[in-house]
Amino acid sequence: MPTAAAPIISSVQKLVLYETRARYFLVGSNNAETKYRVLKIDRTEPKDLVIIDDRHVYTQQEVRELLGRLDLGNRTKMGQKGSSGLFRAVSAFGVVGFVRFLEGYYIVLITKRRKMADIGGHAIYKVEDTNMIYIPNDSVRVTHPDEARYLRIFQNVDLSSNFYFSYSYDLSHSLQYNLTVLRMPLEMLKSEMTQNRQESFDIFEDEGLITQGGSGVFGICSEPYMKYVWNGELLDIIKSTVHRDWLLYIIHGFCGQSKLLIYGRPVYVTLIARRSSKFAGTRFLKRGANCEGDVANEVETEQILCDASVMSFTAGSYSSYVQVRGSVPLYWSQDISTMMPKPPITCAFSSFFLLSGSGRSICTCGCPSL
Repeated sequence: MPTAAAPIISSVQKLVLYETRARYFLVGSNNAETKYRVLKIDRTEPKDLVIIDDRHVYTQQEVRELLGRLDLGNRTKMGQKGSSGLFRAVSAFGVVGFVRFLEGYYIVLITKRRKMADIGGHAIYKVEDTNMIYIPNDSVRVTHPDEARYLRIFQNVDLSSNFYFSYSYDLSHSLQYNLTVLRMPLEMLKSEMTQNRQESFDIFEDEGLITQGGSGVFGICSEPYMKYVWNGELLDIIKSTVHRDWLLYIIHGFCGQSKLLIYGRPVYVTLIARRSSKFAGTRFLKRGANCEGDVANEVETEQILCDASVMSFTAGSYSSYVQVRGSVPLYWSQDISTMMPKPPITCAFSSFFLLSGSGRSICTCGCPSL
């Protein structure tokens, strides 16, 4: 029986954003806080996004020394202890992406999360709150009168409502797809992963997982199904620049899990609904299909049934049922010339009368012609 590949767990699960006048330093660590990565974001560019990722894996001691040197080098007076040159701006759990309107770029961070389900030992979280931070400093900011209006339009999308993510489980694909990739033999993956081996490290050692593959860990990071990814456009600008551990893809829909007892045996029932990001919108504005074949309001619903006593993809028992719904795949239109959304109100004097003692009149409402 071929050896199965182990899933890759993102090493960036906890984030801290540090601020200086000229730079942002985004420090990410794994859940055990033993492996760290650092992003340097330039704040002196008014409209361009300049990000440097050295792709180096730091230890906790190395990160402390790095932050100490940055703090010392950015003080107004060398050796002055009263004023700090490095400020801790915000703590977060993931990067939603980067966006620009008419001025400079913003970074969107997940600042609050809530665990919703567990599939095969892989936690699924719901986005509870986000923070949007403007990157360029005030000295280089080029103001635009319409920037605030575009910012309000973007913030109308409530990222704390029904958005989900996972550090180790691909929510954009079904369980069948994920298990099929996991059971691929390691020999088929070695040739593709050898070139990235210098950038990898044994994250399973600190996460309490079994190391596979002898001298090194060979895992899989499948490409997400972009139809069900909602922050793909926000991550495109950094996708080729940073290590993939920084890329956190989120879906929109629903995720819930309940524990049942069937003849005394514990069972987890998980429901995942993935809403398509293609041709999405309200039913009045989005119907039928577009020119690329995407139907309006497409949702893939997956019901997963698993043995709660064995939370493992290799040893547990899993069942999945997938349904897809959406609008009728046709070009749809409606003639609005004959519609009368506000019918006229007419008073017929032949049926007009007054209620004695009340002083109220009764009128008839005309019906719109169909």
